[in-house]
Amino acid sequence: MSPTAKPNSQVSLNQESVLRRITARIRQSLELEDIITATTAEVRALLGTDRVMIYKFHPDGSGQVIAESIYENRLPSLLGLNFPADDIPPQARELLVKSKVRSIVDVATGMIGQSPVHDLETGELISEDICYRPVDSCHVEYLTAMGVKSSVVAPIFCQDELWGLLVSHHSENRTVSEDELEAMQMIVDQLAVAIAQSHLEHHHHHH
Repeated sequence: MSPTAKPNSQVSLNQESVLRRITARIRQSLELEDIITATTAEVRALLGTDRVMIYKFHPDGSGQVIAESIYENRLPSLLGLNFPADDIPPQARELLVKSKVRSIVDVATGMIGQSPVHDLETGELISEDICYRPVDSCHVEYLTAMGVKSSVVAPIFCQDELWGLLVSHHSENRTVSEDELEAMQMIVDQLAVAIAQSHLEHHHHHH
């Protein structure tokens, strides 16, 4: 399966080198924290957005920003902040879990674009076009309050459990291409490998 490179797309050119570096770090079996921190910086550089963060869920559904990379202080740091479980409504969480949906929020138009990776009914792998619908106004307010005009979220899974989110925020409106979603997808897939690997290593240390 070779990804179709669009010649005008900067993303696909840099995508491969980013993935190579992430994969190399995983192979060197560095600490998960180092892999995650380096990855946020790589993704931010790849996408050219103002803030990229990795958000990890706690067992109770709340979560914490465990890594972030910010471009020239364009957006405030959220690193280490905890967010309550109800920040992500149950139906949104269910979509994340079931169809592993990736979402794009365009604050200016008040629309959310969702691109499911798996069919809800059959669980089969699909890569659908991005379908847009109006987004909850309180989510728009929430992003606006944070100075965010464009947000892209890709869920991170580890052994079919929703482990966290890879989030890209930008302080200006921007269009998000399918290439970009694909790049984020490849990166969250690599992160899943790193997370699974770190789980295994922790088990070895304990025995």
